Amino acid sequence: MEEAMDISITIVSFFDNRIQKSVRETLSSKSIDVVCLGGTSRFDIKAWRNFQLELNNGYDLVHTHQNFSGSVARLVAYLEGVPIINTEHRDHESLSQLQNIVNSPTLPLADRIISNSQVTQNSFRWYEQLLIDHDQLRVIHNGVDVEQIQNVISDTSVAKDDIFRVCTAARMVPIKNQSNLIRAFYLVNKQHPDSELILLGDGPLRGELEQLTAELQIEDHIRFKGNVPRREVYEVFARSDVFAIPSHSEGFCVAAVEAMASELPVVASDIAVFHEVIQDGGLFVDQTNPEAFAQGILALKEDEDKYQKTSMKAKQRATTKFSLDKCTNEYYRVYKDVLEENT
Repeated sequence: MEEAMDISITIVSFFDNRIQKSVRETLSSKSIDVVCLGGTSRFDIKAWRNFQLELNNGYDLVHTHQNFSGSVARLVAYLEGVPIINTEHRDHESLSQLQNIVNSPTLPLADRIISNSQVTQNSFRWYEQLLIDHDQLRVIHNGVDVEQIQNVISDTSVAKDDIFRVCTAARMVPIKNQSNLIRAFYLVNKQHPDSELILLGDGPLRGELEQLTAELQIEDHIRFKGNVPRREVYEVFARSDVFAIPSHSEGFCVAAVEAMASELPVVASDIAVFHEVIQDGGLFVDQTNPEAFAQGILALKEDEDKYQKTSMKAKQRATTKFSLDKCTNEYYRVYKDVLEENT
């Protein structure tokens, strides 16, 4: 860390009264308290009253996230006189009009509005731009635990084989576009039958994606791993050759940076946020065209020099630009500035 941090953190969970024991133990080991409000719906008045009462315990700052819960929390914190930091995690153009309308009225209540990428900040709708004080805007890229990733990578024994492995990690929802990745992989597999695609994550489209895999008759070459612990994600990265992310939209994409920190070159959608985050650590292709996406993957498979250079640049960018310490220090400086302004 660049500077010693005298700070205590409480995580407030609106819905979950049963946070996993392992998560609680991890947070406890880092001296992070967890408070569960016990909400049964976003409109649970009792849970919001619990949040208001919790603020009476002497908090110096409230850091809000999400659309609906973040918007209400900002209003409650403002009424209680507690300074507010807010983080926007998603490209606002990918949010529905209703989501933006719910989120925007309380954005001006925040002392700082952080975006996880410049693309996210640039995506604010015109009416949001009118409401907010642009001097309060900041961009702080997400950070990844480079040390933990590299420790897992070094501890993972990789059996030597001839399988070319492509992996991806994302929730299985339309915006993540895994169907076109499966179609692209079908074309890769036709040229290289010793290839394999590993999908990490779960979601409502999983059944459709498994059906598509069956229709293309490549079930033996695709692994649906579901939601797995972070350590297992990094172990998959250690055994893979390329990380592919075909999303139509992203706010940042932590998984891509974690893959880069694992020394994986990335084949990504040709969208602005990936150019901002990945830069020369990957190749950019039209995510709506499976053939183009396949060609991007094959370009790394079939050109060893390109593969090695892209892999090296991916790791270098992830470790120097997106470390957890860098992200933490930037947020800490924002916290300090806001506290000084409010004393």
